[in-house]
Amino acid sequence: MLDTHRAGERDGREKWRVRIRRAEDGRVLGAGVLVSRTNVLTCAHVVADAEELLVDPVEVPGAPSSRARVVDGLCVPEAEGPRGDVALLRLETPQPPGHVAALRRMAFTRDRPVHAQGFPRGLDNGVWTRLTLFGHSGAEWLQMNLRTETEQQVRVGYSGAGVTDDATGAVLGLVVAKYRDSAAGLSWMIPVEAVVAHLPVVERWVVGDTGIDPLFTDVSAVPAGNADWVREWLRHRGRGAAVLVVVGPELFAVRQAVAASGVRSDRGDPGGVDLALDVSGRTVDEVSRRIVDRAGLPTSAVESASDRLRADAPPVTIVLDGVDEAEEPAALVEEVIRPVLDGGGRIVLGFRRDDSAGLSAAGALVAGFVAERLEALARRIDVLPADTDLPLRLIVLRQAVKRSPVLAARRLDQFESAVERAERRARKARAVDDARGLLEATRAGANEAGLDEDIVLAGLYRLADEALNADPPDRAAAIAAVRAYLDAVRRAREAGGAAPAGEPGGAGRSEETGGPGETGGPGGTGKAGRHPGAGRARRAEEDG
Repeated sequence: MLDTHRAGERDGREKWRVRIRRAEDGRVLGAGVLVSRTNVLTCAHVVADAEELLVDPVEVPGAPSSRARVVDGLCVPEAEGPRGDVALLRLETPQPPGHVAALRRMAFTRDRPVHAQGFPRGLDNGVWTRLTLFGHSGAEWLQMNLRTETEQQVRVGYSGAGVTDDATGAVLGLVVAKYRDSAAGLSWMIPVEAVVAHLPVVERWVVGDTGIDPLFTDVSAVPAGNADWVREWLRHRGRGAAVLVVVGPELFAVRQAVAASGVRSDRGDPGGVDLALDVSGRTVDEVSRRIVDRAGLPTSAVESASDRLRADAPPVTIVLDGVDEAEEPAALVEEVIRPVLDGGGRIVLGFRRDDSAGLSAAGALVAGFVAERLEALARRIDVLPADTDLPLRLIVLRQAVKRSPVLAARRLDQFESAVERAERRARKARAVDDARGLLEATRAGANEAGLDEDIVLAGLYRLADEALNADPPDRAAAIAAVRAYLDAVRRAREAGGAAPAGEPGGAGRSEETGGPGETGGPGGTGKAGRHPGAGRARRAEEDG
């Protein structure tokens, strides 16, 4: 049963949370996590400019402060990627053993609720904020979003704070950075596995499944396979539910691909898998327990791991090797694999023999899954323009499912990519069509207002019309030209005393269609969210 709450937290206090100050003047530098009686984990930039530190156990009323120093060689500054930004401190005064945190390695799942406590300027006793994990951002870090608009912004004083999983009470990582635009409500976390990669000594205080069995680490003795196609499939983990069946020698390629992708996610690699298991001889409950544990799903004393999985399977990427040698292959397919697929997971099923009885159960599962996914894609194709080959490719895939659902399943991601490209082209075409309609409507309104003889407007209209009629049109240039004409008409009408509010379509287009009035597109005033690796996200301590 997964339960990482410490006894000291039953009163609602997370007694491992500490505040870090500079010893010489008492200035608050940030936060940290008590990982042992004498060690605190924090960010490297929090302690970069202070030799002597004070650590305050703020969640333990009346507890004394302790002097602390950075452990020699255990401070890793932020690097490009972004990567790193972690440090380990040693306390002079040991803390009670029951106050240490539970660091947990866990598979990332989007929108997972978490919380943190920081120490902004003037609020030295701490301020809580509630967030959700959103997605990988660069080499190691995970993006976090505020849970609601009313939550406290992550700002100065939050760096180094432990990010706590609401469901289990485990510490999943440290707050490392925030976005410079406070209105965006974005911040970043370095996960526990990446911390351990930089500071291996921290491994002793970490719990949770590593996500990999030895079968996938010692691949030097097996024949090399062409693992590129497997790695490509694994890289599509954000696309949604999918299943890949491999048989016999193909398993060598899978093992090679898993090892290459870094299944342990030592660097928080979004291209890796969450779990790679050798399930030969394993029961349904044993496999379920590994998945539940890796995903951080809490269970109760009266609920088995397989029951928990069926009730709330996470959207994780899993490789199962030796399905045909599991204790009950057919039951494994129905009670573990099907729920994970239904939960949006991606699964590689490895069969060691091509005459396995379990293959029929897997084939039936794949056939049903592929048929459902093709129906969903067919609905998307129905609303697209008729000038694509997608309907024909859909027919071919449906026929392929009847002959070999396992092989047809391998082509689904590629086919969906083609559908997505067609959808993007259709959106751009709609944006150009909408801009054309807005241009003509605005011209009609300008003529009615007596501006039909305006030479400047005529020139701007001609430029916009030519941009829209280019083959193929440059969407951004066309929309900018239309926007320029609309703005000129508005100014001319204002100068002539006409009401500018009469512009047809004056509110512009939506962000989805990308029309001339969008706030984030060409001619707009919106701001795009910056990736932390592009120009560097501002750290909390730099916002002071």
